[in-house]
Amino acid sequence: MDETGFSIGEKEATRCIINAQIRQQFQAKPGRQEWVSVVECICADGSVIAPLVIFRAKNLSREWIPANTYGYWRFAYNSKGWTSNEHGMYWLTRCFEPETRDKAAGEYRLLIYDGHDSHITGPFIAHCIDHKIILFILPPHSSHMTQPLDVAVFGPLKKHMAAEIDTLISTGIISRVMKVEWLTAYVVAHNKVFSARNILSAFRGAGIHPFLPTKVLDRLANSLPPQTQTPPPTPLNPTVPFNDATLTMSPFNFNAVQQATTALNTMLDSGDLIRTLAKNFVRFLARSVVCFHTRSVVLEHENVSIKAVENQRKRPLSGKRKVVDGKHVMTAAELLGVEEAEKVIKERKAKKGTGAP
Repeated sequence: MDETGFSIGEKEATRCIINAQIRQQFQAKPGRQEWVSVVECICADGSVIAPLVIFRAKNLSREWIPANTYGYWRFAYNSKGWTSNEHGMYWLTRCFEPETRDKAAGEYRLLIYDGHDSHITGPFIAHCIDHKIILFILPPHSSHMTQPLDVAVFGPLKKHMAAEIDTLISTGIISRVMKVEWLTAYVVAHNKVFSARNILSAFRGAGIHPFLPTKVLDRLANSLPPQTQTPPPTPLNPTVPFNDATLTMSPFNFNAVQQATTALNTMLDSGDLIRTLAKNFVRFLARSVVCFHTRSVVLEHENVSIKAVENQRKRPLSGKRKVVDGKHVMTAAELLGVEEAEKVIKERKAKKGTGAP
């Protein structure tokens, strides 16, 4: 057994026209999105147990149940449309136990499912013990390989549901899918998918019946990344490029430091112990970082001071003449220049009156 969820009105997109420049995946959906959960159970003899459909609602209405629904289907509801502990117990006592009782003929029944909280409650386990039901919980994160419903049933079921819902949405007549319309489509898709052939194929694909663990182990081995042997690290010459010239260079030779840095990173990646010369180079790098940072701060401060002086000098020289009532009005900078010129002219006139050359 397993549960699956549906969003009423959601379908798999077939064709749509979009902007090719937008690198996103789009899916056409109607305006309303409402969740519905369905609990399904299949048997290794090819039979299927009546499902439990859980609607999102405050009350259950008979108008949601179409005429093509078989009388043994079960329906429930809650505020979210999700399964809960109460629904898990309801399914066990009203669906699974009574429908498999006669087939078991007093013998034990094996129920395979995942470790969802609603399947491992105290009352759930106690009821199974009292009615000779053996529980088998699948390993976590393995249902895509070990759960027959996930292997060969739920996938085709979603596709058939998309085809049924598409006939309603693509016409553009309806703005939203109603519960009765969704359930009508689900009954049709359910009848197409839950056939004896598909059910038996699901159990074979999961390696449960007939019991064949290699079905899962082979797929698990193929999904693992291939193992590659890492080549041994190339031994480094401890004297190159960690030499005294690199540590005491003046002026600074960036190419030499870059070569030494590359060799240091290779040594760290290979797992080799850092040799003495390499340790000295690390200390040299630390000192160099402090020196370069200090030099950068000093240069930045000098640059700000130079820009401030330049702006101060440009400010008085940027004045322009302005015309007011047809007359020129000079700025302060221009006025100072005129006063200086008039002073020179007066001095020249005075020297000319005295006969001085």
